[in-house]
Amino acid sequence: MLRSILLLCSLVTGALCAEVTVTDATVRLLPPGVPNTAAYFSIQNSSDTDQILIGASADFATKAEIHNHILVDDMMRMQQQSEVVIKPGETLQFAPGGLHIMLFGLKQPLLEGQSVAISVHTQDGESIIITANVARPSVHKHH
Repeated sequence: MLRSILLLCSLVTGALCAEVTVTDATVRLLPPGVPNTAAYFSIQNSSDTDQILIGASADFATKAEIHNHILVDDMMRMQQQSEVVIKPGETLQFAPGGLHIMLFGLKQPLLEGQSVAISVHTQDGESIIITANVARPSVHKHH
């Protein structure tokens, strides 16, 4: 699996793979029968130009969109983002309560520990392949 991703990077024109680094990618494992879920990760832009994310796709879901939680009239709402700009040298966190990839219409139930691939598309027409781990949402216990 990993080998094919590296090969893909070397075939892509322009060294985008070296300039954008994705770490800690997870897809939230939800109870069976829940059709939608979300993906979270950190994405770092080590190039000297803005990287503009304009969308996402995943073969295991019907639709994938970039969403953000924003405050509207004192209510947190999810809103689709048509573009997300990552400035040179900046690391953006896609995390619960903030930016995330919404995955709609899962084609099959996800399994804990499974690896799934998500593509994030940039304005330059490049695709960044993210390999994400399926994990249960972490529960913060209050003592």
